[in-house]
Amino acid sequence: MESPPSLHTFVAVAETLSFAAAARKLGLSPSATGKAIGALEAQLGVRLFTRTTRRVCLTPEGELLLGRARRLQDDWRETTALLSESTGEPQGLLRISLPAVGYHLLAPHLAEFTQAYPKIRLDLDFDDRMRDLVADGFDLAIRSGELPDSSLTSRKLGTFRFILCAAPSYLAEHGEPRDAAELTNHRQIRFRHPDTDVMQVWRIAGGSRAAVEEATPFVVCSNMEAVRAAALAGLGLAWSPDFLVRDLVASGTLRIVLDAEAVEGVFWLLWPSGRYGSARLRAFLDFAISRLLTA
Repeated sequence: MESPPSLHTFVAVAETLSFAAAARKLGLSPSATGKAIGALEAQLGVRLFTRTTRRVCLTPEGELLLGRARRLQDDWRETTALLSESTGEPQGLLRISLPAVGYHLLAPHLAEFTQAYPKIRLDLDFDDRMRDLVADGFDLAIRSGELPDSSLTSRKLGTFRFILCAAPSYLAEHGEPRDAAELTNHRQIRFRHPDTDVMQVWRIAGGSRAAVEEATPFVVCSNMEAVRAAALAGLGLAWSPDFLVRDLVASGTLRIVLDAEAVEGVFWLLWPSGRYGSARLRAFLDFAISRLLTA
């Protein structure tokens, strides 16, 4: 079953940028197509297209509606499928916001998920910025750290360890710190949150926070993958999630420093309240909780 007619007509015109081409695609007359768009513009109170005798273009409002309209079409198709007695299989587009390092968690399991749910399409946004799930149209987010006060529903996904690590070449040249107080004498590779420009705190249990916070970083990155790369290059000490460097530590390419001082971090699943009724969201939540990390 198609989405509501006016929305379906709008998407056809927006994708073809031609009323005549959209009319042929929809099996309508150009006049009926134009009237449908006119009625939608009147209902919304904005112009969706600029029209001349030679071309049709989307207005900024039309561009905004197009992204949402495609999402609404997916939701409509899923809703009609759920209401149909002929199928209960989760389907449609699932949009997920993850930190840049999230693919290290998710990638090994994607094939299994898509095999189990072949009708669910995934739109994965790997970005360290804190996205607004509702405003940006996401179904779900995976985030770490402390949760801000929010209307989002949350579920603890699991824990991981933060570790301090460095390349053997760096340690051979600069020595290995014996305790947290010595960190002030070492080159530090720091992660800066792209949203706030605040440096990530090295929460070394029982250690001197001042030894880290008062030192001038040698390298600052707004992406944890870049922190990992800088550590590999022997540029300094890096504070990293263990899953991001586990393979490098196992191979000896990176070495853990002050192992006893490592502390835990937490990953959370977050989704807008009221959306748990989505079959595709329930399917992913159940899968993630059972596969990605152990709480």
